Amino acid sequence: MSSISLPLISRKKDGNLRQVNILRDLPKIADLVELCFHNIDREGKRYVEQMRHAGENRRRLQWTNADMPLLGYVWEQDGQIVGNISIVPFPKRHFLLANIAVHPDYRQRGIARKLTARGIAFAHERGSNNIWLHVEKDNEIAIHLYRSLGFQGKALRTTWDAATAVPASLSLKNHQITTQVGRYWSQHNIWLEHAYPPSLRWYRMPNFQILAPGIKNWLYRIFVEHDIRQWALTQNGMPQALLSWIPTYTLRSPLWLAAAPGVDAAALATLLQRARKELGTRKSDLYIDYPARQNAEAFRQAGFNPRRTLLWMYASGRH
Repeated sequence: MSSISLPLISRKKDGNLRQVNILRDLPKIADLVELCFHNIDREGKRYVEQMRHAGENRRRLQWTNADMPLLGYVWEQDGQIVGNISIVPFPKRHFLLANIAVHPDYRQRGIARKLTARGIAFAHERGSNNIWLHVEKDNEIAIHLYRSLGFQGKALRTTWDAATAVPASLSLKNHQITTQVGRYWSQHNIWLEHAYPPSLRWYRMPNFQILAPGIKNWLYRIFVEHDIRQWALTQNGMPQALLSWIPTYTLRSPLWLAAAPGVDAAALATLLQRARKELGTRKSDLYIDYPARQNAEAFRQAGFNPRRTLLWMYASGRH
């Protein structure tokens, strides 16, 4: 496989922008991503290693390319790759701009701006106005850059990782936990839309409708996703929170939480602890992606630690 290089966008001594050549560039991109992003989880580290090994082994690339950044651009200067942007297409013409990285020695030269602008143009050339990226909430320089290119902040979300040990269970007092959740679907769906807005569901979220009651979904859960687990926290027969685990094929395993505003933190923590104990160690690397600052105390009491908070940014029109 070969790539088509773009014309130089500036004088050669200032570097040049070109399309990624996956047979040649992946190991160098992996090195750059590892250098620039320090808060990488276990699955992220595996992704970086896959990039490195796929670039070194063409046969391996043939069966790992579904996870590889096959689309994107790099910035070359002084004979090395010092900047990168990966472009990840999703259904319905959504594009995610990812791995936007510039070597520390080459920052403040406009390289990130040129790479990001090229990523935006790539999506526009393919008829898309659904362009997304995410950035650490404290990275003010990058946020300012993306805003200047037409991106707007749409959501602030925190990833909470389950610690190895499960804390001792708390007393529920006047709450109850049940696995009979179907009767609460109407409220469950409303809370899911709050926690996981439809505008973000294109990004690696399940079809939550499979959790709804009904013969069709019941058959689906029996024959396809037979290991789905669900728990409901109730008080006086009324739902306070619902928690779901849906099998994935990755190292990291998400829990999907839908909760009433102002739910009791200790009761919610007990619900989370119950799920952790029942899932056990075979469901490794449990985590929750959730709107920032919401239910933070409950997560901490249940033994979850905040790993990072990302600002999701969206650009629709041409800028």
